[in-house]
This record gives sequence, C-alpha cells and structure tokens, in this order.
Amino acid sequence: GCGLSEADVRCITNEKIYDPKNIGLDTANDVAQLKRSKGSGFGLMNCKGIIEKYRKTNAIFNVSCFRVESEPGKGSRFYFRLPKGVKKAFMVALISTMTMLQACTPKPVVEEQPKETWSPEYEALLDLASDYANDAYYANIDGEYEQTLAYVDSALQCLNKHYETYADEPMRYMQFTGDEQPAEFTWWKSAYDTDFHIILDIRNEAAVACLALNRLDEYEYNNMVYTLLYKLLGEDQSLDGYFDELQRSASQKLACVWVIIVLLLTLPIGYYFLYYRRRQQEQRQLSELLQIYQTVSHASQTNIVSDDDEVLLSEEDSLKEIPQRILNEVANLFSRLFGTRQVVVALSNNAQKQLTYSCMDNAPLDADVEALMKQTYEASIQLTHEQWHAYPLVAQVSQRTVCIGAMCICFPVETLQPSKRLLLQLLVRYLSIVLYNAVVKLSNQYLHIEEVQEENRRASWEDSQLYVQNQVLDNCLSAIKHETIYYPNRIKQLINRLQNESLTDAEELEVVTTISELIAHYKGVYMLLSQCASRQMEEVTFRRSKLTVVEIMHSAKLYFDKQKQADGTEVVLELLPIEYEVVGDKHQLNFLLENLIDEALSVNESGQLTLKAEVDNGFVRFMFIDHRRNLSEEMLNQLFYPDLSRMKQGEHDSLKGTEYLLCKQIIRDHDEFAGRRGCRINAEVHQGGGFTVYFTLPN
Repeated sequence: GCGLSEADVRCITNEKIYDPKNIGLDTANDVAQLKRSKGSGFGLMNCKGIIEKYRKTNAIFNVSCFRVESEPGKGSRFYFRLPKGVKKAFMVALISTMTMLQACTPKPVVEEQPKETWSPEYEALLDLASDYANDAYYANIDGEYEQTLAYVDSALQCLNKHYETYADEPMRYMQFTGDEQPAEFTWWKSAYDTDFHIILDIRNEAAVACLALNRLDEYEYNNMVYTLLYKLLGEDQSLDGYFDELQRSASQKLACVWVIIVLLLTLPIGYYFLYYRRRQQEQRQLSELLQIYQTVSHASQTNIVSDDDEVLLSEEDSLKEIPQRILNEVANLFSRLFGTRQVVVALSNNAQKQLTYSCMDNAPLDADVEALMKQTYEASIQLTHEQWHAYPLVAQVSQRTVCIGAMCICFPVETLQPSKRLLLQLLVRYLSIVLYNAVVKLSNQYLHIEEVQEENRRASWEDSQLYVQNQVLDNCLSAIKHETIYYPNRIKQLINRLQNESLTDAEELEVVTTISELIAHYKGVYMLLSQCASRQMEEVTFRRSKLTVVEIMHSAKLYFDKQKQADGTEVVLELLPIEYEVVGDKHQLNFLLENLIDEALSVNESGQLTLKAEVDNGFVRFMFIDHRRNLSEEMLNQLFYPDLSRMKQGEHDSLKGTEYLLCKQIIRDHDEFAGRRGCRINAEVHQGGGFTVYFTLPN
C-alpha cells in the first residue's frame, strides 16, 4: 500500500471516534478508487477499544498496547501486545474447552467397566504387553526383525491371557496369522476393555518385520488387521449421534412445516369463527334491531284529521291501542332476536295515574308480573322475578327524567349474550321514546284539548249565567224604577195639599192616613225589589284555575306565621308538598286552609301541625294533621255538621265553631264546579296521635 500519513496515525491511535472515510486520503494515488474500496473502519476502533478495556481492568494489562506503524510509499503495520501470562491463560482455556468438548462426545464403542476391575493386577498384563510392543518397535529400528516377531508373539500372549482372565464366554484369541476373522474385531464388537492401541502397534511392527523377512502371507494378514483396526480406531464415533441429531432436526423441521401448514389452514377457520362470524352476527342483530325500530315507528303512527269532539275522542281511544299494536307486530322479531316468550308493556295514565297493561298476543296478565311492573314503575329501577325481567320506561322531559311506565320480558337470562343485553337496553330506550311521543305526549295534548274545551264550555256557561244575572238585575232595577216612581210624587202631592190647603180635621186625618199607607207600601215594594237585586249581585261565579300544591301550601304557611305571631302560641307547622297541580278556586282554597289554621290555633296548646299532600287515584289528597289533640271517631264524624254547643259569638260579630262547615261548603263547590266529581272532605284518627282532616281536589 501507499501507507498512512502521521496525521492519520495520530488520529487512529489517539482519537476514540473518527471518520474512516478521511483516513489515507492524504497519501493515496487514486482517491476515488480508495473511497470506493474503503470499509466501515469500525474494526480498528473495536480492537483499540478492547485493548483499552483490558488496560483499565487490571494492572497485569499495563503492558498491553495497540500500535500503528506506517511509512508513506511503503505500507502500514498494525499490531497489539498482551502479557505473557495472558497468552498462557488463553492457551489453557482453549485446551480446557477442547477437553470438555471431547468429554461431552458420546463413545458407544467401549463400555465402561465396573470400578472394581480397575486394579494393578488388571493393568499388569496390559503394561507388560505395552513393554513388548516398545521392544518390537526398537528391534525394527535396529533391524532385528526376528527378535521383533518374538516380542510381538510375547505381546499377543499377554493380551490373550488378559482376555482369558477378564473376558466372558465365548473365547476368541488373537493369532499371529490365520484364515479366520481376527479376534480383535470380535473384541471390538463385544466392547471388551483392552488397549487396542497396543494391538495396533504390534500388528504394525509385525507387518514391517514380515515384509522385511519376505513372509508375505503373514505380512498381508497383519497388515490387513492393522489397516482395519486403524480405521476402527480412527473413525469418528460421533457420526451416529450426529446423524441421529440430523434425523431429529429433520423430524422437527418436518413437524414445524406441518404445524405451519395446520396453522395456515386453521387461521382462516379461526378468523371466521372468532371474528368474521361474530361480526356477521352483530351486523345481523343490528339489522334486526333496526327492523324492530321501523316496525315500532310504523305501528305508533296516528293521524288527527279533525278537531271535532267525537273525532278527538276516537283518536284518544286509538292511542290506547298503540302499545298493543306494537307488541303484536314485533312479536316474531322479539322472539327471533332475544328468544322472548312473552312481552308486557304498562303505560301510566296521566288522568288517573294508573298503569294500562298491554300483553303480546292479548295473553292474560299474571298477578306476580303485574306487581313486579308496579314496583319497577314506582322505583324506576330494573327488577327480576324468576324468568321475568322488568325494565322502567324512562323519557327525558324538560331536562328531567320521567318514568312513563314499565316493560316486562320473559326469557332465560343465561341465554342472553352481553351484546344482546346492550341491544335490549337500546330497544327499551327507543321504545320509551316512541311511546312517550306517540302515546303519553299525545294523550297529554288530548287532555289539554279537553281541558280547553271544558274551559270554553265553562266560560260560555258562566257568560250565560252572568248574562241572566245582568238581565234579572236590569229587570229588578226597571221594576224599582217603574213600580216606585208613582209613590214619591203622590206623597209629595198629599204633603203639599196639607201645607197649602185648609182642610178639616177629618180630611187632614184622611190625608195623613193615606200618606202613611203610601209610605208603608212604597217601602215594602222597594225593599222587596232591592233584596232581589242584592241577591243577584251577591251570587259570585266559581273561578276555576290550575294551581300548584307548592303555591297553595306557601300561602297557608304565610297565613300561619301571621296568626302565630299575633297569638304568640308555641305551635309549629310542617309542610310536605309534592310537585303537582290541582284544579280549583284559589281564593276559596286559601280560605279553606285559613279556617283550618284558625280552628287549630283557637286551642292554646303547644305542639306540631302538619300539612302534606299525596296523589290519590287521579286526585290530590291534602291532609291537615293536628298532633296535639286526640278526638274520638264520634266527635270527628260531627265536625262537619251544625252543633250549637260548639258555635259561639266571637269578636266583631264573628261566629266561632263554623270553620268546618265553611270548609265543607267550599269542597262542595269544587265538586260541582271544578269539572270532576269526587271531591270529598272528612276527618279521621291519625295513627301517630292526634287527628287528620283531609280533602281531595282534582288534578
């Protein structure tokens, strides 16, 4: 080569990392050719790094070094140095490794003898035969061939004697010459433990001596034995194991090939059953779910063609048939998708707050299922009874969740997969939305239409009543005008006659008597007509409107606080309202509660009063509980009837003890004018002590 410059040598020996592409460019004859033939250069870096690592490991390696000698135009010399001890250690490690590998190689030819056979007597004959073999070797060197054959014969006798002593039957002895198969091969096959190297030596020396003495037959025999025995001793005994290993490797490779083939065949099958088939099932289930959606949507459609009362009533009745029509049309789809046996849907009736049940195929409803659906509707949670599973029908109304009913399905739960459970939840949710919009919401609209029509009829009736009242009042006023206009003028004429004319006593008495009769008659007629007009003016129309329970109780609370502050009694009023609406006259209801509060505060006893409300079969029941007093049932039954012993004169000409009579009349007016019969008021003994006055109002 052209060698390296001093800068390149310093870079290789001093720098840990450098760019090999720049090495040798300063002294190169053909730079382009050098760049194309250059390697990575990491070999020198790794070699230098290994030597430096040795130097840092132990003080023994201080003499280690990595050097580069180069002269431009002549070439370069790269070398490294290690301690002598390290070289010896490397050789010892190499020899030990080779010994271990040789020891690990299987030797199937000669079996290991039991340990008790390895004794000085066992090896004495072999040592003696070895000495004769050495003597034969040196005799051949000295040219004493006859003496060599004598030594060979002595060695054969020692080996035969050793064989006779320690070998098993049958016996085969070695011979100097012969036509039969040599005994050495029998010993080799039987794995007899002897020194075959001695036999190899004496056969070799015998062949040499026979050839020198021109004894060709004996030469051929001993040379043949030597050659075959040499091949046996020199053959690689690990070939069988190697072939076995190759055979096992081939078998393993063949097994791997078959495993790969089986895997390649099973992968499509596994993909089909584990992924594709399940995906297809999910798509089929979603398709069936969408089909159920379409069926439910089609079955829930209704058409309102007129605003006529009879048409509205028929449409409202048809809404009750929507759940039944939905169940009848989706029965087969339900059974095919979920394996259901029966489906029951219950919807809440807004008017009466009762559940209306619809069963698939109009099947009879079991009492346990009905109770389960009521519990689900009231608690708004999923419940299970044997194979019946009830789900609440929940809808979102004005940012709040409302339970509109319940859905009960009969199917074995263990057969329902997790994916189908999710589909069932989606279906229940969708059915809730459809039933709310198609039945509940429209029913509310029909109810509102009925309420508007009822309000219209009530307003028309009140208008007619007011018109009649105005006509009667007008007639009364006209009668007062026409019937009494004569009397004042006639009385004035008679009075002027008394003042201006001179009358006798009899005439004056007659005129005065006439005036008295006219005044009395005028007063009677006027009072009669005035009383009739007054009665028409005092008759007030019932003012019906929608009121919230919270609003009514709030007014009662304000009145109670005002009266309590005036009386100074230690009584507490507890309110338990509900989010509900009632129909009634606001002023009359406030007056009713004021009467109940006044009657309770008339008893100067400390304690607690409770005003609560709850839904009662289409009505709202108000309960006014007095925990302080305990009244018998007989006394409670007489509260709403006149009793002179309970009535007394109060302040400002007020009558005490008539509060319950006024409350009874107010409830009667609501029963007559509120639009729904069934408003009641009564009193009963309270279970926790005291008594309860309750009254019902329509919602």
